[in-house]
Amino acid sequence: MIRKQREQLARLYALSDALAIAAAFFLSFWLRFHSGLLTAPKGVPGFSAYLAVLPALLLAHLVYFSYQGFYRFKLRRNRLDDLFSVILNCAAAAFTVLLFFSYLKSYRFIGFEISHGFLAVYAPLAVATVFICRALMFRLFRRLSRDGVSRVLIAGSGDLAALTAENLSRYSHFGLEVSGFLSPAPPTPGIPRRDAGVLGGYGDLEAVARRHGITDLFVALPLSEYDTIIRLIEGGNNLLVDIHLVPDILQLASLKAGLEHIEGLPVINLGDIPLQGWPALSKRLFDLLVSLCGLVLLLPFAALVALLLKIDSRGPVFFRQRRLGLDGRVFRMVKFRTMVRDAERATGPIWSPQDDPRVTRVGRILRKLSIDELPQLVNVLLGDMSLVGPRPERPELVEKFKASIPRYMLRHRVKTGMTGWAQVHGLRGNTPLDKRIEFDIFYIQNWTFRLDLEIIFRTLLKFQFIDRNA
Repeated sequence: MIRKQREQLARLYALSDALAIAAAFFLSFWLRFHSGLLTAPKGVPGFSAYLAVLPALLLAHLVYFSYQGFYRFKLRRNRLDDLFSVILNCAAAAFTVLLFFSYLKSYRFIGFEISHGFLAVYAPLAVATVFICRALMFRLFRRLSRDGVSRVLIAGSGDLAALTAENLSRYSHFGLEVSGFLSPAPPTPGIPRRDAGVLGGYGDLEAVARRHGITDLFVALPLSEYDTIIRLIEGGNNLLVDIHLVPDILQLASLKAGLEHIEGLPVINLGDIPLQGWPALSKRLFDLLVSLCGLVLLLPFAALVALLLKIDSRGPVFFRQRRLGLDGRVFRMVKFRTMVRDAERATGPIWSPQDDPRVTRVGRILRKLSIDELPQLVNVLLGDMSLVGPRPERPELVEKFKASIPRYMLRHRVKTGMTGWAQVHGLRGNTPLDKRIEFDIFYIQNWTFRLDLEIIFRTLLKFQFIDRNA
């Protein structure tokens, strides 16, 4: 049901993308060569020859969109995520086509050179037309979906059934309508129930389905009620309704659950995360760009900090410390030195308490403003860390924490970061670790590019860089 609707919407989106790319191509050719807004010192190429560029653009865009998951989308993609993905797609497609036609021209397979100005006009136009055409296609899809409403009955009365109803309610634009629930005991006439929407007991499946015109049955029961699940499935088969089994794996899942097939065998992956494939690549490209620019712009400021550190106390400017990163790999994290030399000779690796006497005068200021963290841009540039992610911890402390804090090691399924979801909620330094883990797990489960931008903006604009627990 939902899969068929998604496939239909994906086909409409692929059609709208192709129309948008073609519209952007024709409009860009007119703006670049015939509108008079831009000069053409090399002359105006023949339009018939330039038409060879259009199939190449269509192929590049649609292949990139496919790899980006635009046609295997979630229920509702965030518009900011979409914007970033489309901008990346258009830039990559334009660059690929430029390289391809430059190669053909160099070997004289074609008689014209593709205009850089044309591609510069085309890329932003393609972003705009893709969004406009997708919005129009989505409106068309919603209108078509209203003609065939699917009425859903959910068997179950616990948290899993409530969660199923909540998630299905978000598919109203797919023509889905949750009619009600079946519970272990049918409602008693004349006696109000707290369970709103209960239409009957499990034994009333046939009567409820016929009375309410049910087309889809969702069985959302715990695994302990296996016999009831089997009876409901058999009853649904006899009624010729579409049956959907919602497995009760919430208490088993470590991160997110995803279904995959191995030679036709359905397998539930309990550690599925959204930060894989193209999303991981886009995050890495963003990290590279920001860290490189940040290091260049902050170089004079870093020199001033280094001078103050040298004047204040003896020892090196930078402090390198072993930390645990992605997949439990150890790396050397770089910071400005804020303590006296050999500060841990007597204590060993410990969390630094407030008013730590080992912290230098300049170091105390650097910690308060989190300036000591700025050299970690080098770790981001090298790929050891990301701008946003769970904060890295020392291996010695990780060994202690993972034995006492459930799901602690799951935070190492992504790269550690300079700032994170826990940090912008005030959980920095010597704060409850179990609470920080909850925020880290939420970030990993719900990652989007928009969430990364929100964390960065909140770090800067809401003065989260001032660490009250330093």
